Amino acid sequence: MSGETNEAMKMNREIAKGVYYVGVDDHHTEIFENLWEIPYGVSYNSYLIVDEKIAVIEGVKGPWSQEWLDNIREIVDPSKIDYIILNHMEPDHTSALPDFAAIAPNATMVYTPKAAAMQKSFYDVALKERTVSDLEEISLGKKTLKFVHAPFLHWPETMITYLVEDEILFTCDAFGSFGALNGKHFDDEIDMDLIEKESRRYVSAIITSYFKFVQRGIAKVKDLGIGIKVIAPSHGPIYRKDPLWIVNKYDEWTRPELEKYVTIVYGTMYGFTQRLAVKLKKELLNLGVDVKFHNISYSELSNVLTDSVRAGVLVIGTPTYDAFPFPRIWNFVNEIKGKRFPVKTMALFGTYGWGGGGVKKIQKMLEEMKCEVLEPVVRVHARPTSEEEEQVKALARAIAERVK
Repeated sequence: MSGETNEAMKMNREIAKGVYYVGVDDHHTEIFENLWEIPYGVSYNSYLIVDEKIAVIEGVKGPWSQEWLDNIREIVDPSKIDYIILNHMEPDHTSALPDFAAIAPNATMVYTPKAAAMQKSFYDVALKERTVSDLEEISLGKKTLKFVHAPFLHWPETMITYLVEDEILFTCDAFGSFGALNGKHFDDEIDMDLIEKESRRYVSAIITSYFKFVQRGIAKVKDLGIGIKVIAPSHGPIYRKDPLWIVNKYDEWTRPELEKYVTIVYGTMYGFTQRLAVKLKKELLNLGVDVKFHNISYSELSNVLTDSVRAGVLVIGTPTYDAFPFPRIWNFVNEIKGKRFPVKTMALFGTYGWGGGGVKKIQKMLEEMKCEVLEPVVRVHARPTSEEEEQVKALARAIAERVK
């Protein structure tokens, strides 16, 4: 590679003087965490700081270690790296660590005390380690790194790294997004409508269980009174044009106050439950209610979660399947429980052919989760009678009253 070409690539990746993007794109993985579809891919962001001491912040997922190391080589010899800063031990950030250790044997791993045990369990690489306390600093020469502990964003060992002189906040999974970068690393280079959609889907799929910790993390950083010129997360774009845009979006998406819309999530086998769902949707629309609508068998789960987690009322419809709820609805309710949804007002409807246990079991589960289940709960034996049609209308009125 010519010196001119190499210099152009460095300029394309330069965030501030001596600070470079060295991450990689993943267009191979179709389902993130083997759970969430990523039609636009995902980026594993890593950052290189070249000073008197050289530091790399965050690693990448193991299959992309060679590309990552090659990106570093375009700027410095990886064997000369002094520190690898591990904000988070999840393998999509760290599973290239053994390959890194093989070519940078003099580097020191820097992480929180809780991360040390994880590293030994995951990899046990033969590098020196340094555990850092909250707000501890490391000087690289002219540049200083400050480490801010951010537990449960979204693992217990997580921290954020702040580059003091350049006012760059390396935020790990906080403020992340699905979507590969394709050589356009910054918010002023890309389609922000797509980033808003993919960021919210990322938050809803990955971070829902930890909304209160997002709020605490935002408050903690604000309380530090630091300047922020750039926000550099571990997935998605780097925010330099308007770094607080993504902070404000995350704040909006994780607040305890819910939004004034209704989401209907239903399963159906032969169309009976779907007909009820459509009737309920029509009644709600006639009452002026904003409705989001998902057939659980066809809507991708992260999209269902995105539309459900902040709904003013969440409506669940299920047929009975072998005396139990429709399996995908049952799985969805388990997601609600496991992710500790802030929405606690529910409505239920469903159908049955001969047994009728589906709605009853969902209702019991929601009540055990301390959710309020609006009345009436509509249970229909196949096609609704005129009386049951009136119950659907009554349920729509109860939902509309609560949302408004």
